[in-house]
Amino acid sequence: MGFEALDYRSLNDALAAFDVLEEEYGSISYKRKAFVPDLQVMTAEYLINNVELAFAAWRDKPWATEVSFDTFCQHILPYRGSNEPLDDWREGVMDHFKDLPSGLEDPTNTTAAAKKIEKQAHAWVGFWDLHYLHPTDQSYSEMMEAGKGRCEDITNMISYGLRANAVAVGSDYTPAWAHRDNNHAWTTVLGRDGRGATRQGNIAAKIFRKTFAIQYDAWMHQAGDGEPVARWLARNHFIDVTDQYMDVFDVPIKLGSAPPEGHKLAYLCVFNGGEWIAIAAGVSDDDKVTFEGMGPGIVYLPAYYDGKDLLPAAPPFTLEPDQHNTLDGIAHPGEDTVTIAEITTTKPVADDPDKQQAIPELFVKENETYEFFYWDHAWQSLGKRTATTDRIAFENLPGHRLYWLVRDDSRKLERPFTLEPRLRYW
Repeated sequence: MGFEALDYRSLNDALAAFDVLEEEYGSISYKRKAFVPDLQVMTAEYLINNVELAFAAWRDKPWATEVSFDTFCQHILPYRGSNEPLDDWREGVMDHFKDLPSGLEDPTNTTAAAKKIEKQAHAWVGFWDLHYLHPTDQSYSEMMEAGKGRCEDITNMISYGLRANAVAVGSDYTPAWAHRDNNHAWTTVLGRDGRGATRQGNIAAKIFRKTFAIQYDAWMHQAGDGEPVARWLARNHFIDVTDQYMDVFDVPIKLGSAPPEGHKLAYLCVFNGGEWIAIAAGVSDDDKVTFEGMGPGIVYLPAYYDGKDLLPAAPPFTLEPDQHNTLDGIAHPGEDTVTIAEITTTKPVADDPDKQQAIPELFVKENETYEFFYWDHAWQSLGKRTATTDRIAFENLPGHRLYWLVRDDSRKLERPFTLEPRLRYW
């Protein structure tokens, strides 16, 4: 039995079909069969045409006069956005906007030009969550035909529009949101110094910017010989731009266990989609490591990576601007041990400001069964209860921990929470 996500009417329909496949064949995940370098498929004509058109736009557009050569090379010249199929997009996009300067009150105003370009490019491809299950990014031609895609596709399309018109653009992303499931990618119009940020409504621990050039200080180059690097950080074409979006903080951590032999890296993880995902790394020194430039208002778990699994290396902690609070089960002065927790969530929906849509928020329902977990080196179960109202109670909880309430048969998208001094979801 085959599976093509775009054959279904909605994401829920596709997920239901996917569940049927997994029941029959076991756990299924997308894996890349092979990596095909551009050098094997790209023609000299394609590359030369891209370079000539990029230089022509940089030379001719009135708002591009102060863009530096370095910014041009990094954020205007690149011929692709991600791993999408190669396509001839630059000339067609340039032609579409050829009259743009004459339509601006101030033709040298980069912001005004960028807004018009972004509005039109976004109209060419709208968001459809079904594309989360589509295994590849789309080419320019595919997006123009389909008119739909996921955030990575939309980011690429807007990048095409801006680059074709000599507006420096950053393709920014977070591999995993820190307070909900999933990830996100978006575009940022950059200044002459190559810096810039776009307002985000969700909470990120790290924000990275894709680069065409190899970054030799990437974590994959700081790992030990033969040491595997956790998924999102095993790349060398990105830079950390978190500090362009928010105040960030360095976090020194004392590790509670030794790393796998020969390993140098430790990780900070966020909880996303029912699991811990590595979002940042640091080089460990014996039992200590400092994670630099972390976003606040987030619960983190220090870990190691053995090539297959993330291995907890210290208790989870919450990071606030003025402190980080270790959730190690040890009551600190002025804190009480929790003996009973009565949990209720009454808000039925939450807005996702990045995708401009409402998403369901999981909450306690009468007659539903829930399992209560606390973290102690792993998720430990305190058993199951069936709610008799919209509230549910568990007694004799180990205090000062990270907790997690999961409904039976859910996709485990519920958020973990703490109870001191009040119930707070992270």
